[in-house]
Amino acid sequence: MNKSNLYSMKNTIKAFAVAALLIGTSCSKSKENKTEPETSKETLRVMSYNIHIGNPPSEAAGVVKLEATANAIKQGNPDLVALQEVDKFTTRSGIDLDQAKKLAELTGMNYYFAKALDRSNGEYGVAILSKFPIKTSSRYSLPVNAGTGAELRVVGIIQVELPNGKRIYFVSTHFDHLAESNRELHARELLKAIQPYKDSPVIVGGDFNMPPTSDTWNIIKTEMTMGCTTCPSTFPATNPNTTIDYLLLNKQASGYFSIKSYQTIAERYASDHVPIIAELQY
Repeated sequence: MNKSNLYSMKNTIKAFAVAALLIGTSCSKSKENKTEPETSKETLRVMSYNIHIGNPPSEAAGVVKLEATANAIKQGNPDLVALQEVDKFTTRSGIDLDQAKKLAELTGMNYYFAKALDRSNGEYGVAILSKFPIKTSSRYSLPVNAGTGAELRVVGIIQVELPNGKRIYFVSTHFDHLAESNRELHARELLKAIQPYKDSPVIVGGDFNMPPTSDTWNIIKTEMTMGCTTCPSTFPATNPNTTIDYLLLNKQASGYFSIKSYQTIAERYASDHVPIIAELQY
């Protein structure tokens, strides 16, 4: 082999070596810069809605339009709904009408009704709708102070299992509108009602009949937080200017979920309240 060919071969070998080194470096950098895709998070949509026994305020007493109520609920596409002012087999709303059951049929959800008191030859109370099967359910009576002329109230509680297997509790309640002393009593009793579930996430939806500035919130906030910081007005539906409906989270729920949104649904016809809905991420 002459010197010219030998020199050419050496250059070729060097070129291959440099190319191999560059390829190896490129592969190494590619591996180092590779990022793992983010795990997609699940969401839970929770709603609270005082349905005014399905009687639109613009209609005469006794006119029940549960289809309008159901349409308002479906606008928010909720997974869980806390309902207040719900009738069951009453003469004023229909002796054959179980409102919670009917709304469950209209929305394609499961339901639980918790009676607060007898009314119009039937029952009156709160209810819960759930897209998930209801694992357990219970009710807890809220007493009132004598001499205030107030009616009995109630707490309805269900347990459901989320798609990831996590079990949570969802609650519906309705505080007295007549006396602050009753609302203080209801606040303390609500905390007693959910105390057995304090090691699990608990979400409460309700008509609390008090503004965010009420001192009674100081009782509730020892164990729960509002889902909103600047809470939207929920009453009256025709021109909301007062905030009395809320979604609350206990300490476990606040740690498990992050609040992505909290808002009202602009439904003016079906009830004298507008629904509130929050999207929670977990």
